[in-house]
Amino acid sequence: MQFPNDFIQARDCLITSKTFTEVTEYGMNTQVAKRGNPHKWLLDFTTRLLTDLRSRELSAFLDGLDGRYETFTLPCPLPFLGVSRSFSVGNGVYAGSNTIEVKGLPANTVLALVAGDFINFNNHTKTYKILKNVTSNVSGHAFMTIHPRLQTWVSTNELIVEGVFSLRMTKDTSGLSLSGSKSHTPIKFSAIEA
Repeated sequence: MQFPNDFIQARDCLITSKTFTEVTEYGMNTQVAKRGNPHKWLLDFTTRLLTDLRSRELSAFLDGLDGRYETFTLPCPLPFLGVSRSFSVGNGVYAGSNTIEVKGLPANTVLALVAGDFINFNNHTKTYKILKNVTSNVSGHAFMTIHPRLQTWVSTNELIVEGVFSLRMTKDTSGLSLSGSKSHTPIKFSAIEA
């Protein structure tokens, strides 16, 4: 399901990087390991002030997700600050890498890509964050560093676009609280990458 476009503009949005790490200490030794799916994004989202009618509409959408059962997509609510919202992979890269050669950027551009912007690789549901500002060369090529490391292989010429999160709710319950004295209220919810 697609999150309703009318509600994407957030009043507040906290995007948390959640890494599943296990630390074992014994004697003078410490062992650190990642377990399961080692990374997910967690979004705490608060809408702008909504009328009672609009609150009910969004609440109905959230209830329709059936708690944590259904997933939905949400375009990144943060503004994309890079110059180019669509570019491609310059050379294929294996899973586990965090540096990717990219092409199709405007030539000789400072801040062609901006640290903190979220991206997706075409046909992948995982969302990644750009870690460093990127300046393109005369050919519109550059190297981009991302977090987390690639979860799967990306091929040469694969399209890279502005981030869209694939999410599920963090709880099986949702609710709507409207106060008789307030005509406008926000709705808050938390979702984790599916």
